Amino acid sequence: MFGPMTVPELDNHLRNTLKYAGFIMIGLCLALILYPGDSLLYGMVIGLAVGIFNSITLTKRIKKLPELLPDAAKKHMKRGLTMRLGLIMIVLFFLVSKLPFVSLFGVGAGLLIPSCISIILSMIETVTLYRQSGEFIRKYYSE
Repeated sequence: MFGPMTVPELDNHLRNTLKYAGFIMIGLCLALILYPGDSLLYGMVIGLAVGIFNSITLTKRIKKLPELLPDAAKKHMKRGLTMRLGLIMIVLFFLVSKLPFVSLFGVGAGLLIPSCISIILSMIETVTLYRQSGEFIRKYYSE
C-alpha cells in the first residue's frame, strides 16, 4: 500500500469536527475583535488551533494503522502521542515565557474543544444509528 488508507467514516468525522471547530474559531476571532484585551479569548484561540492540529495528526496516524503489525502499531501510536503532548508542552512553555498575558486556562479550554466536538458528534451518530437499526429490525424482522 502506498500512503494512508481511506476510511470514509473517519474522514467524515474529522471533516465535521473541523467544520464545527472552524465555526467556533470564527466566533472566537469575532469576540476578540469586540474584546481585544481579553486574555482568555487569546488563550482559547491558540488552544483551539493546537487542538485542531492535534486532531488532524491523530487522524493521519490512525489511517496508517492497518498497514502496520500490532507491535509496530503500538509504537506508532505511542510516538504520535509523545509528539502531540510535546507540541502542547512547547506551546505552553512559549506562552508562559513570551506571551504571559495569554490565559493558560483559555489554552486548556481551547485544547479540549475539538475533543468535545468529536465526542458530541459520536454520540449523535450512535443514537442515529441505533434508531435506524431499530426501524430496520421492525421493518424486516417483525411479524
